[in-house]
Amino acid sequence: MAKSEPHMIIEEKYAPPYPQGFHAFYPKHAIRAGFTVVVTLALIIGCAIYFQVPTDHNMPPLPNHGAYVPAPEWYLMFLFEPFWYLTGEAAVWRQIGTFWVPLIVIGGLFIMPLIFGRKKADINQPMSTKARAALAIGSLAFWIIMTAGVVGSGYKSKTTSCISCHTPMEDLTLALPPADMAAYYRHVRQMDIDVNRYQDQEEGGAPERYKDATWQLKHVYEPTENW
Repeated sequence: MAKSEPHMIIEEKYAPPYPQGFHAFYPKHAIRAGFTVVVTLALIIGCAIYFQVPTDHNMPPLPNHGAYVPAPEWYLMFLFEPFWYLTGEAAVWRQIGTFWVPLIVIGGLFIMPLIFGRKKADINQPMSTKARAALAIGSLAFWIIMTAGVVGSGYKSKTTSCISCHTPMEDLTLALPPADMAAYYRHVRQMDIDVNRYQDQEEGGAPERYKDATWQLKHVYEPTENW
């Protein structure tokens, strides 16, 4: 018995290389999309239940309780890694990973149509099985590499244990940020920098400014050792 072709809707209003074929929304597309949404929500809810964030102000958690708890800040840890490793005289290389590489990637995406050109789609010659498999494997590999980089750079950070110290039960100067953040950084913090106050001597390198980007990253990873 010959395999029946899926019912396609031909939309005549589109210009060449259309008309393009569309699957009917109901029932196949609706069922597939609904299944994907349900599975995604189930994973999010399951992770939220399994990975509890310590937020009890009556009994503040210890800083170490925030390690290995999934947090959106892991992505920021990935972006700020150059500030961790490139210190002292090597700080001049930070701009490569924080500015030039993202600029090249974004610029490459913009000029990609000019490099590869545009090809007319042929609805009579669908993508081969090998091409589909290569595209799926390449996309999965890219996702795994990016996910591994984000997780590998942030899973040890104690991002969810800030209330261990920054809690209303502590002094207001510790629990709350400055009322006027702009004035603080323009005057108070700049004065500390001018008088070389609060320096952390890096082993084998130049001293780092207190509460600069490198210090902030170290404070998130090890708040009890860098404060």
